[in-house]
Amino acid sequence: MTVKDYPPSERPTWRLVGEELLAAVAAGLLIPLGLSKDRRVTPRKELQRTVVLVHGWMAKRSTLLPMATYLRARGLKQQLYFSYRSGDGVEPAARALREHLRRNVRGGRIDLVCHSMGGLVARVYLQDLGGHRRVDNCITISTPHRGTYNSYWIPSRVGRELRPDSPLLERLNASMDSVGDVRFLSITGGSDNIVVPRIFASHEDEVHLPDLGHIGVLFSPKVFKAVGDRLLEA
Repeated sequence: MTVKDYPPSERPTWRLVGEELLAAVAAGLLIPLGLSKDRRVTPRKELQRTVVLVHGWMAKRSTLLPMATYLRARGLKQQLYFSYRSGDGVEPAARALREHLRRNVRGGRIDLVCHSMGGLVARVYLQDLGGHRRVDNCITISTPHRGTYNSYWIPSRVGRELRPDSPLLERLNASMDSVGDVRFLSITGGSDNIVVPRIFASHEDEVHLPDLGHIGVLFSPKVFKAVGDRLLEA
């Protein structure tokens, strides 16, 4: 079956590659800042909102520091990070997310902001583990909702889970009715070199940015604004 992907970016290839390489260097420099887990807890309040940031595969929570800083500047100051061992797979990470939110978010409503594999972790939590009862928004950034052909090169549980025909993805995409009133927004990069084809990152409401790669989305003011606008709509 032929999959119709997004049209390619109109920017020169050298510029797209250069910007993605710079983003990769910047993400690498942030990694040491996220080696420890976020052990903070929220107040015990019924009326509060907490933004929980979920990193992607082989990353650390600190790769989302630029996003968190922007959201804080716009008034979304109550934030927590969720760190997990991505090599263990999507479903173990989703169970860990459920326990993390039980312990650390003590009342109120939750908004999830997730990069890459973190979006699938969030979906398993929402669709299979009852998380939809606590969450209002789930924003995914460059998440392979329908898998990625690159996963066939990964000889691990994660590689098997992220294949377009994996049982995990088939189950998730067949059970979207179980998310209740959770509002989804997917932000897709039209120059993503990890989620292939790139259109596999689309899900529910979508913001498509044709000139951004898989790591570049972590540093894009356009992505920051799209996330902030959606969260502040409430």
